[in-house]
Amino acid sequence: MNYSLFISCPRGLEYLLEEEVKSLGLVVTRVSPQGVYGEANILTVYKLCLWSRIANRVQLILFSGYAGNEQSLHQLCTQFHWQTVFSHDKTIAIEFHGASEHIRNTMFGAQVVKDGIVDHFRRLDRTRPTVDKEKPQILIHAYLKNDVVTVSFDLTGYSLHQRGYRQKAGAAPIKENVAAALLMRAKWPELAAKGYALHDPFCGAGTLVIEAAMMAAHIAPGLLRQDQSLQYWAQHQSSLWEKLRVDALQHVKSLPLTLLGTDADHKIIAIARANAERAGVAPLVHFKPQALNEVKAPATRGLVICNPPYGERLSDVTHLVPLYQQLGKILHAQYQGWQAAVLTSNPVLGKALGLRASKQYTIYNGALECKLYCLDIHATNELKGSMSNNLSESAQMFFNRLEKNYRHLQKWAKNNHISCYRVYDADLPEYAYAIDIYNDYVVLQEYAAPSSIPTHKAEKRSLEVMQVTPRVLGLEPDKLVVKQRKQQKGSEQYQKLGQSRKTMIVTEGPAKLKVNLYDYLDTGLFLDHRLMRLSFGKLKPGTRFLNCFCYTASASVHAALAGALTTNVDLSNTYLHWAEENFKLNHLDLSKHQFVQDDCREWMRVARDRFDVIFLDPPSFSNSKRMTDTLDIQRDHVSLVNSAMRLLNPNGVLYFSTNLRQFKLDAQIKEKYSVHDISAQTIDQDFKRNQKIHHCFKIMMPQFAST
Repeated sequence: MNYSLFISCPRGLEYLLEEEVKSLGLVVTRVSPQGVYGEANILTVYKLCLWSRIANRVQLILFSGYAGNEQSLHQLCTQFHWQTVFSHDKTIAIEFHGASEHIRNTMFGAQVVKDGIVDHFRRLDRTRPTVDKEKPQILIHAYLKNDVVTVSFDLTGYSLHQRGYRQKAGAAPIKENVAAALLMRAKWPELAAKGYALHDPFCGAGTLVIEAAMMAAHIAPGLLRQDQSLQYWAQHQSSLWEKLRVDALQHVKSLPLTLLGTDADHKIIAIARANAERAGVAPLVHFKPQALNEVKAPATRGLVICNPPYGERLSDVTHLVPLYQQLGKILHAQYQGWQAAVLTSNPVLGKALGLRASKQYTIYNGALECKLYCLDIHATNELKGSMSNNLSESAQMFFNRLEKNYRHLQKWAKNNHISCYRVYDADLPEYAYAIDIYNDYVVLQEYAAPSSIPTHKAEKRSLEVMQVTPRVLGLEPDKLVVKQRKQQKGSEQYQKLGQSRKTMIVTEGPAKLKVNLYDYLDTGLFLDHRLMRLSFGKLKPGTRFLNCFCYTASASVHAALAGALTTNVDLSNTYLHWAEENFKLNHLDLSKHQFVQDDCREWMRVARDRFDVIFLDPPSFSNSKRMTDTLDIQRDHVSLVNSAMRLLNPNGVLYFSTNLRQFKLDAQIKEKYSVHDISAQTIDQDFKRNQKIHHCFKIMMPQFAST
């Protein structure tokens, strides 16, 4: 008898899985992004459960049919002969995926399937299985798509990546079946057959080394499991299953190989040894604590395979570039004649190795897309220029420009008591970065490369920027913060990037201001508006100052230090709290100032107070969930300016600013008010290279405008 099966696997491994299950006897009928479909007899079913190193689950497909609504789904499940799968005394659980017009909730769908199963057994002999959601003996999967449901029985009851040996892991463990896939992509089975050694210099809990040992020693991963659901299957043939397990044990062979795992963390090495003991491969492997700079090839030929730290945030990359450079140098110096396979989620880190990859494979570690770089370590695979102190011609040009800018601006900033400023702003188009100094930290903001630039060139330039910048500015790599800047839309404007809550205090003239370099795309301080802020520090005491869209109210701090009475309006409570902290930093009395959480447009329409100076600096676009509609500065600036002018004292001044590069002031504003474009006067020394960084206008009532 043949059974219809679906074998699932991690994303991107479906064709590797196809090769494996074919070798185990499955007749493949279809390959999908989720896994492989096929037909098999019971012998092959057992082999798949026992021997597959790549699969997540082996599911026995029971039936499919129309299930567009509750009644049809229930009827399908009631009519199926469940007694051919399991008996009524077994515990069950249902996993339901998908939806339809009438079945929109997975919990509801699972309940309908469960009710159908229970009703079927009740009709047979008035008994029913019980539900156990934690550790069911029988796990049923139901998948609904296009009003068709497919129902299957999970033959193991849990993911096959859970071999059973790993009870503890490190901070970022790799799943056992993904580790097996890396080894297969790196041709480890073939290399092991030739007597090659293996070394993982970032072994962590030892998963790669243990999986390599199990492969080389021909140990079936299913041998470690004793609790598979197939033992509760009504058609289970225990004698055949036990025979296959005995045969598998007899196929285990000794290893004349060196399988080594090293890691700088002594505690994780102890965990790796314990995992190897549970896996039954402790005599075959060796784990020891060792720093990367101490490692050497343990044999004349072998495979270095590793999953080094690579981080999920762009800001982590720069911290890790030196580590990958060091790894590349060590591979080149100590592992001549070896193969290497390195997994990383960031192509920049792959390039930091400085070695040419013979092949690259896309591997998903969970939801994270990674690349496995396979390398031949030999003399002709020379270190690239990026690995040495020699720079490419274009990188040297970038070095020279950044050095020149820094030499000039460093003196200017010190003389003006400014500790945060822009030192480079895409001066060379091929190196499209903004580089800002904040005390002894540097923020690199990478502008998204045009589609016309090949990916490999963009990656190479990114790596060069990360290498050159610390050298020119004389800072440690861990003080380099990397972000990618793209055109912001709507709620992305103040998009939160993390939860580090690392803040620092910077100085700007007489003001102290709090910035956060890590958690947001922007830091809490728009550097290009510095001259505008400093000008508010010259206001007369008692000036009534309104800051709409105040953000962190840095402009208001300068005004308040001059003795102005400020009102600060913003939609975000987060930024208003930040604004209050900025005031406290400067020992300003909060009771003399107002902080209003509101939509600035609505607030200006109903406010009755009058002000001497208004600073209006809205975002270019916003569609915050708290707003009733969107804000588009080009479309809406006329109404915004009119609302602000209504709140201005007769001889007051409105300063209206926007960072929209293509902004055009509407003619009716110029006709109605006295308008002076003061953009050039508000651009400080560090932004002179980019005269279009913002537009700024001084607006007054005509009868009070000075000539």
